[in-house]
Amino acid sequence: MTVTYSELSAKGLVIEKHPNPTQFENHSDLPSSRATDYLLEVTWTIDQGWGTPSLHPYGPLSLDPASSVLHYATTCFEGMKAYRSFDGKKVTLFRPLDNINRLNDSCARASLPQLEPNAALALLEKFVEMEARFIAPGSFIYLRPMVMGTNAHLGLTTPTEAKFLIMASMMPKLNAAPLKLCSSPPDQIRAWKGGFGYAKLGANYGPTLKANNEAIKNGFSQVLWLMGEEGIVTEAGGANFFAVIKNEKTGKDEIMTCPLTTGVILPGVTRRSVLELLRNKYTSEGVEVNEKEFTISDIEKASDEGRLVEAFAVGTAYFIAPVQTIRTPAGKDISVPMSIGTSGDYAHYIKETLSQIMWSKVEHPWSHPVASAQ
Repeated sequence: MTVTYSELSAKGLVIEKHPNPTQFENHSDLPSSRATDYLLEVTWTIDQGWGTPSLHPYGPLSLDPASSVLHYATTCFEGMKAYRSFDGKKVTLFRPLDNINRLNDSCARASLPQLEPNAALALLEKFVEMEARFIAPGSFIYLRPMVMGTNAHLGLTTPTEAKFLIMASMMPKLNAAPLKLCSSPPDQIRAWKGGFGYAKLGANYGPTLKANNEAIKNGFSQVLWLMGEEGIVTEAGGANFFAVIKNEKTGKDEIMTCPLTTGVILPGVTRRSVLELLRNKYTSEGVEVNEKEFTISDIEKASDEGRLVEAFAVGTAYFIAPVQTIRTPAGKDISVPMSIGTSGDYAHYIKETLSQIMWSKVEHPWSHPVASAQ
């Protein structure tokens, strides 16, 4: 008998209606961390490929104790949001194919199966349609697509079985106070050249919690992760980091972020969008927007010389977060200027611009409508 190998497809999606959907009068009644009602699930085997996708009530997974994901960290995920416009009429995703393509890059790094991007997007859209009632006007839900190895075999081998899942949860808007960052401890590193810092693997995050917990204990928001003896600045917690300094030679502002070519930072979708917005608006004014390696010493020197303009972190969860304090490895606190209250001009501009796109205040190709969501 010939076995047909199947690529991921949204056709034939089986929907199991929830017997007891969550009831609420106001979105504020929902706990900020609770999952929504449904889970989308597709299984994969190395012999037959992707199976029939199903959308069913959210609940625990059934995994063999020997599953690859539990022993060898064969798992990757994405962080996304589904937004509802302030008038309540539109539900959109922000550059979703960028997230799906990045998920495929992460799958490749962890030897997990690939997703056909348009099929994955169609499944994501259907999931959002089912859960759109959880999105209040002017708000969002947090989406977590993920892939994990599920083959029940103890032994370091490429997964022969896997699952593609999509879940969502409520999440509060993180419009908190500006960030205070503490440089990473000299004996801990988040990622290294030749490693997997560029992929959104589960293994990238658990080992950072020790340093993060210590930073929070000492009154900081996140860890500013440094690399190497020279202290190359990479990421802030799980977010991409930007610093703005006045160039010593030209006196013009230079906006800097760690380059993807190092292989140690995540190619953030928000990061990419921020770079495009900044270059489109400010390059003609002589502002340089550079992806380049820079060090904590460069920031400290710029601060001492009055050339530090601002700093901010960007990502899906924290969105655009201005930075007010950076503690160096030597324990010196750098005070980061804020030209307009609790933000710098650049961070304010990109936050306002991206907000208008995400919440459909303006028409933009980055905003992807979910047609049937109500």
